[in-house]
Amino acid sequence: MPLAVQAKMDVMKIDAQKNAIDHNNRGVIYMQDRYYAPAIKEFQMAVLLDPDTQASSVYYANLANCYMKIGYPALAQDTLQRAIKLNPMNLSYYQDLVLTFKRQNILEQRLKYYQKDSKKNPLSQIMVGFILIEQDKEDAGLAKLQEFVYTEPDLIISTGVKKYIDSRSSEKF
Repeated sequence: MPLAVQAKMDVMKIDAQKNAIDHNNRGVIYMQDRYYAPAIKEFQMAVLLDPDTQASSVYYANLANCYMKIGYPALAQDTLQRAIKLNPMNLSYYQDLVLTFKRQNILEQRLKYYQKDSKKNPLSQIMVGFILIEQDKEDAGLAKLQEFVYTEPDLIISTGVKKYIDSRSSEKF
């Protein structure tokens, strides 16, 4: 291969993960300034460049946040579910997902799903707890979260759930 062609090819190399971070950062700035349409485009580009890493979960969560801001909770739900698949140890993703259910008026339907799913997936107990809390059944929700912490003490997310329980319990007093 001629040297000039090789040099051109070297210049054209793209670091997709670095570019994804740059797009995400631009999206965050747009979102802070309430320019949601360009923020959505930036987050979508970040996801396209880096779709399947733990860092991508942040891009999906940011995209979901924009969708919620402009009134599209079903799109937010989908992107948050993708974020959770990539990083199931981020407690805020579960909380945000429950808010998408509330905005769609499907809390009861999703509660039934997660109650059934919690028999095989312990992380679904977190969803059950947060849904119950969102339905103004705080004691039942906190009890479900406490059950999760008790049955899954070694998971990284259990520490966050425990802190959440403690903060909610201290708010009562």
